[in-house]
Amino acid sequence: MLKRWSFLLIVLFFVACSNDDCNDEVDLTDIDVELDFEDLTHEIYGIETREQLTNFFKTHPIIRDYFFGFADLVPKEAFLNEVLKFTQIPKVKAIFKSRTFENFQELLDENREIREYLTFEYLNAKRDKSLRDIFDLLNTSSIEDLTSTLTIDTYLQANPSEFEYFKFVFNFQTPEDLLEENFQLLQNPYVDTLYQETLRLISAQKVAYELDQAFARLKRFYPEFESPKVQAVYSAFGKDVYLSDSLIVIGLDYYLGEEATYRPNVYDYILKRLTPDHLAPQLMQFMSLPYNATGEGKRTVLDEMIYYGKAFAFAKQMLPCTPDSLIVGYTSQDIANATVSEAVIWNHFLEEKLFYSEQPTHITRYIDERPNVLEIDRRAPGRIGQWLGWQIVKAYQEETDISFVDLMKETDAQKILTKSKYRPRSR
Repeated sequence: MLKRWSFLLIVLFFVACSNDDCNDEVDLTDIDVELDFEDLTHEIYGIETREQLTNFFKTHPIIRDYFFGFADLVPKEAFLNEVLKFTQIPKVKAIFKSRTFENFQELLDENREIREYLTFEYLNAKRDKSLRDIFDLLNTSSIEDLTSTLTIDTYLQANPSEFEYFKFVFNFQTPEDLLEENFQLLQNPYVDTLYQETLRLISAQKVAYELDQAFARLKRFYPEFESPKVQAVYSAFGKDVYLSDSLIVIGLDYYLGEEATYRPNVYDYILKRLTPDHLAPQLMQFMSLPYNATGEGKRTVLDEMIYYGKAFAFAKQMLPCTPDSLIVGYTSQDIANATVSEAVIWNHFLEEKLFYSEQPTHITRYIDERPNVLEIDRRAPGRIGQWLGWQIVKAYQEETDISFVDLMKETDAQKILTKSKYRPRSR
C-alpha cells in the first residue's frame, strides 16, 4: 500500500475528524495494493516550450488525447471529404465562380444557409477580415473544379491561405494547430491562477490516501483486483476523469469547489458535485461498473434504480466513512428534502406505474440529470430514482443479510425490490 509514513499527518487528521457513525469492520492489515500515484500538475505548469509540451504528450498519450483534445480531432480524410461534397453543390459552385463582389453578395443573400457556412466562423474568428476578403480569396480559387480528396489535399497544401480559410469553415484542426492552441493556453495568466488554486484548494496527497484505502478494501472483496496507476493533472477543464483497468487520470481542476475563481462550464446542479470531497466517491462509482452485474434486454425504470443503488452501495462499501450526501452527490438540503418526502416519492412511483416502464422519457425524467423533478415536487432533487433505488438496496441488504459480493452479482431488480420489503420510513 501507499507508504504510510508519508501520510502520517493525513491519517492523524482523518482519525481526529472521522465520522462518529463510521463503522468500518473490514480488516485490511494484510492487504497490499501498492498504489502508484503520480501528481503531474507541477510538470505541466513547468512547460515553457513547444518542445517540452510535445515530449510531455509523447510520454503521456492518454492525457494528450483525452485532457488536451487530441482524441476529438477530425481525421484529415473526413475533412477533405466534407470540402469535396460542399464544393460540388451547384449553388456553392455558382458562388465560388462569382466574378464581381456585387454578384457574390447577391448569391449569398439568396442562399442564407450557405452564407452562414462560408462567413460566420471565419469572420467571427478573424475580426480584421471582411466579406470582401472572403470574396477576394474565393474569386481566385479553383477548388470547386477538383473532383477527388487527393487533388483537394494537394491544392490546399499549395494554397495555405485557402487551407486556413476552409479549416475555419469546417471547424478542422491539424495536430499542429491543436498543439499550438494548447501551448498558448498553458501560457495564459488565467491558467496560472488555475494552477495556484489547484495547489491551494485540493490536496493530491489526500486524494491518494483515500484511493489507497478504497483500493485496499476493493482488493479485500475482489482478490483479483490489480490497482491501476493514478495520475493527477490540470488541463483548464479538458476532462474530469479518464478511467481504464490500468490507468486513472484525474483532472484536479474540475474538482476545486465553489471557492475557485474559474470553474467548468456545466450546469449548476452538476457543478455542486465538482468539489474535492466528491472526487473519491465519484471515482468509486465509476469503478463499480465491472462488478455491478445487470440483466440483459430492455431496461425498466426499476432496473436503472437498482443499478444506481448498487453503484452507491459499492462506493459506500469502499468509502465507509464518507457521508451519504457525498456518495449520492446531493447537498444536505437535497438529502433532507428527499428524506422528508420519501413517502410522497414512493407513492408517485406507484401511482404513475413507473417501476416497469421502459419509456425513455421516464428514465430521463426520474433517473438522469435534472435540477429537480417537478412532476413530484419542486423540492425533489434530480436523479431521485437513483436515490430511491439506493434506499431499496439498503433495505434489501438489511432484510436478507446478503454479502456485498453477492449483492453486486444480483441482476434481478424485481427480486431485490420484493425481498427488500421496502416501505418509506415514517416522518
